[in-house]
Amino acid sequence: MSGYKSRLMTGICVAAAMMGGASAALAAAGDIYGGGAAVPAPDFRVKADCYALPTALIIKGTPPTFQMLPPFNYVNGAKSQDCSTTHILNDRTAYYISATSGTGILAQYSHDPKKYGFVDQAQTQYFPSVHFALSETPLSATDVGIWDNGGTETQGSSSVVVVPPGGTPLAGQYVNPFEHYGQVVQVPVSVDPIVIAYDSVYKKVLNNDNSISSYKFNIKFTRTDGSGGLHLDPTTYCKIFNGQVTNWNDPALKKLNGNISLADPADPQKASFSVPLQIVGRGDSAGATLIFTRHLAAVCPPLISGNQYADGSSTLPSSLLGPTYNVSNPNYPPVAGETPGKFTLVAGMPGTAQYTAFTATPGGSNPTTIILGRVTYLSPDYTLPGVLVSGDNTYNLNTATLQNRSAKWIVPSAFAAAASFGSIPPPQSDSKGHYVAGNTANGLRTNPQDWVQPSSKTSAIANPLGLQSYPIVGTANWIGYTCYASTKQLQTILGILKYGNTALINTDRTKGILSSIGIAPMPAPWLVASEETFVTNASGVGININSKGKAGPCAASGITGG
Repeated sequence: MSGYKSRLMTGICVAAAMMGGASAALAAAGDIYGGGAAVPAPDFRVKADCYALPTALIIKGTPPTFQMLPPFNYVNGAKSQDCSTTHILNDRTAYYISATSGTGILAQYSHDPKKYGFVDQAQTQYFPSVHFALSETPLSATDVGIWDNGGTETQGSSSVVVVPPGGTPLAGQYVNPFEHYGQVVQVPVSVDPIVIAYDSVYKKVLNNDNSISSYKFNIKFTRTDGSGGLHLDPTTYCKIFNGQVTNWNDPALKKLNGNISLADPADPQKASFSVPLQIVGRGDSAGATLIFTRHLAAVCPPLISGNQYADGSSTLPSSLLGPTYNVSNPNYPPVAGETPGKFTLVAGMPGTAQYTAFTATPGGSNPTTIILGRVTYLSPDYTLPGVLVSGDNTYNLNTATLQNRSAKWIVPSAFAAAASFGSIPPPQSDSKGHYVAGNTANGLRTNPQDWVQPSSKTSAIANPLGLQSYPIVGTANWIGYTCYASTKQLQTILGILKYGNTALINTDRTKGILSSIGIAPMPAPWLVASEETFVTNASGVGININSKGKAGPCAASGITGG
């Protein structure tokens, strides 16, 4: 199986050269447009490039950037697919802008492509429409009620107002989405671990001969693949991300490292080892932050005093917020006002990885000795070993091995993420995922909120059970609606969902698109339930995705489909 290294390209040339990006080819009748969460963005882009014509992953920014992911090659006998030569559909493209979960949700509610920002380097063009979102922030019953009945949908510090059915929007408001697009659809498409990431290098020194010496943390339990291995138990990472451990020489870190100092044995100053530990986090409304804060809210209160995490939230606690890093700047020197114990805030996952990485070079305008020790939370495809496949960056960030609820030390992986989700069943299902009307213990298929785990710290995956479970996990959720305007766009939507549910290139748990970067496909019963509910309507529930004018809910007179 080949990986899919990436390269960053900017400019309208992406659109012209790749039949996509933002400008030259927004014309095919079956093209679809969506955006949202950064964690599932690379794997969605690769999946969509295998299903339809390839294009760039757009990363929201001012201006946006464009990430080209070379084609995935899945080798499995008769089920093989080389996506450099083989696509299921060759006459359309699925476009996606990587931003935040909150951005995706607000764009979906408003059907306003401007919520994504510009999608070209010249900053003159937006997507022509909104068809879907990806989000790790789950829609609650309250959110679904706003979709149906109108109200203010808020994500982080941003919001949109949608009017009740039959209402007329005032300036800055939007039509009722249920009335115009049908019921909102929310279904999980992957189980995503969130890793605690750090750079293995903590010091660089410019020597007299102009060579540079780099010193690395002395990790006792280092992994053979070089991807990290720093041991963190819940008490210690709760203290770190509550601002209570602010130096890498903290006794708790040494104890977890087998009572061995984290100083590089070759460091001339190892006897006086001191590296400030600076926490870095998302400054926007992010699903990764919700997964992370939900876990800390579940585990930290009984372990430490002064815990600041009350429940799952897509934003970090205000008491822990520090200054903001502008991703257009070098990541050294540190942001003015940076304070140990407070998060330095960064917009977007690529920028968060960028600031965490030790890329600074001593000498010139920089000091001849630089010491850095930043720690953050990321998707596994932004760190080793997943980044070697995804190519999201070249920082080679390491990840910590975490102690789970069963006191086992767990490396982040697709296998461990799947173990964390365990055997949670889909709503109204038997053991294989087929529809059983009377089995309502896990909710109703007609309730979008019942398809996802809640954002609350009481969620079954906030602190998962199981010997092999990785502690910090959530799901990436597809958010769409039931009635689309174009039959060709409907075909693309249903095709990608079916492709994700049934094609081995996506569901293979060892070498598929998802598992190769450390993310787990949904368990088989969920794939069955999703397919028969939203794609084929084999369940007979009647909420399958369709086009306007078709019999059932999509035949209502107010349906426009977008």
